[in-house]
Amino acid sequence: FCNLLNVGIFASNMTRIDLVLPVYNGENYIEKSIRKLHDWIKQNPDHEYNIVIAINASTDSTLNIAKKLEAELPNKIRVIDIPQKGRGVAIRTGWENSNAEICAYMDADLSADLKHITEIIDPIIKNEAQICCGSRKMQDSSVKTTLMRGVLSWIYNLTLRTTLGLKIADSQCGFKSIRTDTAKKIIPLVESNGWFFDSELLVIAQKNGFKIKAVPIKWIDDVQTTVIVPKIVTEFLTGIKRMRKNGIPEIPD
Repeated sequence: FCNLLNVGIFASNMTRIDLVLPVYNGENYIEKSIRKLHDWIKQNPDHEYNIVIAINASTDSTLNIAKKLEAELPNKIRVIDIPQKGRGVAIRTGWENSNAEICAYMDADLSADLKHITEIIDPIIKNEAQICCGSRKMQDSSVKTTLMRGVLSWIYNLTLRTTLGLKIADSQCGFKSIRTDTAKKIIPLVESNGWFFDSELLVIAQKNGFKIKAVPIKWIDDVQTTVIVPKIVTEFLTGIKRMRKNGIPEIPD
């Protein structure tokens, strides 16, 4: 089980935070998203925010657009070109290579309202949690999604709760933050590099006694997403079956 929180790393008023955006073939929206997020950072100077664009094996012009933005907005944007597909590998690569005190990630289409960034960061700075998750399942959440996605999400989270005991009600929400030192302890134990990455990380974190907090958020689904739902469902079920069979790993002391 993990040790008590180390309050020392947040002694400074300015906390370094990396915001990782996994992107696959996002040429239609990535520039708009990055400029919107960069504007938010300029309006919120309380901490040192940096944007990490983690591009997975994109076959369109996403990389060229990201590189242009990196050159235009130096010291605030970093581009990582990852040859492997998978949201999990993008998050993993961004977090494992971070020198910030806190890492976060958000879906690159910015489905989550940016006003909630501070709400998933502050509990970690205040040592109320080591991981903080945006949730679309809480009483004060506001969500616009399709009926199919809503039903599938409810079934999936119920399955996680009944099979692996995960207490977080919205494991797959693409809006999370974590202490970087915590991430670097857990990530080596996470096998998934795809959509199951979030769920596996949270299950391992809960098993090992890390404190996880959820906060309600406003969320509007991207209706033009290229996500293939049946493939994701299969990946989720395979991941759950694997963890049920192999057990939830514990972090060595």
